[in-house]
Amino acid sequence: MKRILLVMACLVVVASFAMASGQGGATEAKTWLLKYNQLEPPVHPQGVTQTAFKAKIEELSKGQIKVQNYASGTLFTQVGEVTAMMNGDLELSTLAFQDMAPYVPTAAMFAAPYAFTSYEHMEKVFAKNSKVAADFYAMISAKCNYTPLAAMTQGSRVLNLKKMDPVKTPADMKGVNLRMPNAPSWIDAGKSLGANVTPVAYAETYTALQTGTVDAQDNPLPGTFAMKFYEVAKQISLTKHIIDVKLLCVTNKVWNAMTAQQKRWMIEAAQYACEQGSAETYKQEAELRGKMEALGVKFTEPDVKAFQKNSFEYYKANNLTKDWDMDLYNRVQALAK
Repeated sequence: MKRILLVMACLVVVASFAMASGQGGATEAKTWLLKYNQLEPPVHPQGVTQTAFKAKIEELSKGQIKVQNYASGTLFTQVGEVTAMMNGDLELSTLAFQDMAPYVPTAAMFAAPYAFTSYEHMEKVFAKNSKVAADFYAMISAKCNYTPLAAMTQGSRVLNLKKMDPVKTPADMKGVNLRMPNAPSWIDAGKSLGANVTPVAYAETYTALQTGTVDAQDNPLPGTFAMKFYEVAKQISLTKHIIDVKLLCVTNKVWNAMTAQQKRWMIEAAQYACEQGSAETYKQEAELRGKMEALGVKFTEPDVKAFQKNSFEYYKANNLTKDWDMDLYNRVQALAK
């Protein structure tokens, strides 16, 4: 009997040691200090997202996960941060679909006109429990070596025109010379809206509008206001043809080493932070509309569905959708209904 009791006591000691040392199925949670780089200043919606994420993840994890924030590209440039995220040299950033498209071509469809028809549509696509978002995030994680956790928007591009006749459909854009950035994807986006396109550098757009080199430009309201384009182009048609979305991503070098609980905290903090960033975008846009109306800018509510149809037909006719995942695209569009 004594021998049996001695053996049992030894087994208890061994089991206790195994649990304390992380063996026997128990995993000791690692603490983290994560670097978070993004390209905009702290007052920008991306900056608001960054600040909110740091506060929320440190609160949820009780300091088990801490974050060092680097705003305005102070740690990595735009090109540098993408490479760093893929290599595991940077832990966190807010990345664009254009950053992902070279590795996952179907990501380009989210940056095309009317991938999202409204902010409400975009929020449905990237809701916390969205299967569409989960499937897309899995594609990115497998090919890019970083995992998206949540999405925020920094604004929607609208048409800013010199002409005062209301621009409500693509037919109203006939003969309009639209400034776009000098890149094929942007040129196609402008043509898909029914316009002629002239590439002009951003810094030269005001003069191009003033002299009549172009008749219109497109940007989110904050950019239009900051550059004072409203002084030389007095109509804004709220086409919202491209909703500028950024995904808060974590490098897989970190993500794959986290515990299940840490991952839940990360997702919850990312969702919260992206909601705060998007809310800041909506706030800024609402305030700027009032300011520009007071300065004599006319706002027009267009037929968004007509612009969407025209744009998609242009992309199909020019074989620009050949690398898209059309099943995923149709699932995205179904959420607009």
